[in-house]
Amino acid sequence: MPYRDKLDAASGTGKLITVRRYLDPVAAQMDRTLLSANGIESHVFEAASYNPLLSGAAGGTQLQVREGDLQRVERLLEVHPGEAASNDDEEEAGGVRCPRCELAYCFHERLRLEGSSAATALTILAAPLLLFLPRRWHCHKCGHVWDDPKEGPAAMTKLEEGDPRPVFRLRRAHSGMGLFLGLFAGFCGALLVTAALPRAGGELAFAVLVGAPFIGWAVGGWWQYDLCSEPGCRTALTSDRSECPRCSGAIAGVIRSADEHYAAAADFRRELSALRASDRAREGEKKKRTKKRPASASG
Repeated sequence: MPYRDKLDAASGTGKLITVRRYLDPVAAQMDRTLLSANGIESHVFEAASYNPLLSGAAGGTQLQVREGDLQRVERLLEVHPGEAASNDDEEEAGGVRCPRCELAYCFHERLRLEGSSAATALTILAAPLLLFLPRRWHCHKCGHVWDDPKEGPAAMTKLEEGDPRPVFRLRRAHSGMGLFLGLFAGFCGALLVTAALPRAGGELAFAVLVGAPFIGWAVGGWWQYDLCSEPGCRTALTSDRSECPRCSGAIAGVIRSADEHYAAAADFRRELSALRASDRAREGEKKKRTKKRPASASG
């Protein structure tokens, strides 16, 4: 029987393979939703969902699909990240839009706890209490919660042709990796102290065992790096970059959470639109003054 490459497997068949890794579980769930909408089976696997601090050290969040769907999945996920925003822009006016990020992923529902196995456990325990909470509008993009459905805009603020598409430096730290290495170093250090000082080294070994993880966590928090905030991109950004090398977005600032991307992009659009309106108003006033001068001079 001839060798069959994994790309030759029939659609929906084959073993599960990891097609992409994420630092942000929300981005992984968004891509899983996209694949599900296209009829593709996919699974999100968090290597250390029980402890978010260790998630990065354990390989982050993984999106897994069947071997037979790999080519189709890669084509779907390689779509330009900015196209999702443009689809929202082309939607007809109306419906409920988030007043913070201007997107239409809004649902009138009760508070939900989601995003990790710990949140799922809390949801089960608090389910009777959650039933008594009032329904509110929740944005599934930026996490904003509000009450008045008319508070949001009728349509998303548009960028003009040639305007830069904003992305942001998503600032991350190696705190989880530092904690993991600190735990390992503390355990090894405590064993060495105990072996070297079997009688008097108990307190010192305990101090090493407890202190090393804190030192590792602090050093990891100090060692920061930047990623592109565009969902589906997450390319590493060096300090000299003014544009993302992968998605070509213009770097417009720094954010600390992946959910802030949508709200920060909306702020950028609104500020740019307001600046354009102000410039046009000044140009209009200047033209009016220019027209009045010849008339007054002839009089």
